[in-house]
Amino acid sequence: MLKSFFHTGFIVKDIEKSIDFYSSVFGLSLAGRAERTGEFAETLLGYTGVHVQNAFLDLGDGHQLELIQYMTPTGSKANFEKNDVGASHIAFLVNDIDSFYANAKEKGLKPVNSPASLHDENGTLLRKALYAQDPDGNWIELVELF
Repeated sequence: MLKSFFHTGFIVKDIEKSIDFYSSVFGLSLAGRAERTGEFAETLLGYTGVHVQNAFLDLGDGHQLELIQYMTPTGSKANFEKNDVGASHIAFLVNDIDSFYANAKEKGLKPVNSPASLHDENGTLLRKALYAQDPDGNWIELVELF
């Protein structure tokens, strides 16, 4: 039986640059780091001789973002589009999406478009949201609820 969500994982090319990106753009804090090799990593990931570096970042709410850099074997860039089967994303709630959008673009966030607004049938603003990518192409959704 499932107990709760634990973490979301993204594969990255350079873990140090990714830690810096998620810390400076999203304000995530580094919660821990690990380096995995040996039997556990080989059994878990299914690669003989695997070597990965992991970093766990969070906002203190229990859910963590795990950044994973494969040292061995290295992978290739997948270039998933939002609508590709197998593509995934992580969504963050923000307080002021318009300000966040303006500031985050300057720090390397690659938005698809400016924030989109969703209204109900009476014209009341329900939410604003946008899709973007991190420097490695991982998909991120930002949402402001009203």
